[in-house]
Amino acid sequence: MKRPFVFVAIVGATIVQCTSSSPSDAGLDAETDAALACGPIDASVFVPDTMPPPHPPHLGKCTPQQVSDYAQCQGAKVTDLCGQFKPGQPAADCGACIETQHDAPEWGVVVFSGSTALFNIEGCVDDALGQVALEVPIDAGPTGGSCGDRLHWSYACQEAACNTCTGGDFTRCDSEVLSAGDDASPPGLCKPYDDLVSDPSSPCAPLFATPPPSDVANCFPDASITDAGPQLVDWLTRIATYMCGT
Repeated sequence: MKRPFVFVAIVGATIVQCTSSSPSDAGLDAETDAALACGPIDASVFVPDTMPPPHPPHLGKCTPQQVSDYAQCQGAKVTDLCGQFKPGQPAADCGACIETQHDAPEWGVVVFSGSTALFNIEGCVDDALGQVALEVPIDAGPTGGSCGDRLHWSYACQEAACNTCTGGDFTRCDSEVLSAGDDASPPGLCKPYDDLVSDPSSPCAPLFATPPPSDVANCFPDASITDAGPQLVDWLTRIATYMCGT
């Protein structure tokens, strides 16, 4: 399963979307055989890190208006709404719930590592499926753990292999590292991790049910919204409400 990538970068006291690729294969150029100069890089010795547990859902740190303002600040770039989430400002508790650092003991909605960050889809999924108690350290072995763990391992492999690519090149690289392979080419570097997600007996099986558990939808972007800005506003509103709202 591909991560619906929304990379964000620190800009002053706010974050803005700087790179995004589609969560599906829609719109991929049919000419995918040409080698990419940017990747994939060798991820054959890749070992993902341990995922901290997410905030419990409905933490009650954000009002509906604060969630709406945050989504407009980051998704629609209404920067006048961003200052309230700084430390010492009226919505600081909401901002601290949504934004956390990679080395924090719990992850919120947006997880920063240096100057970039990603949405905590995997933690949101564990909240939605009630699997936080199943989370394990990576050294416990890749066959155990929660659905969020398995998503985290697959997503992190994709990022490691393709992080030098952007835009359409990233999408092509991502497809390559997740490919099943054929007689002429071996399976993609990240397919073993992705197989742990798609295994019908895995903790992620509810993701593929029809319909999936209702709370799971909050963790992913709505693919029916094709414009990146409104899609990000909608996604931020839903995932921040679920994890940090009432």
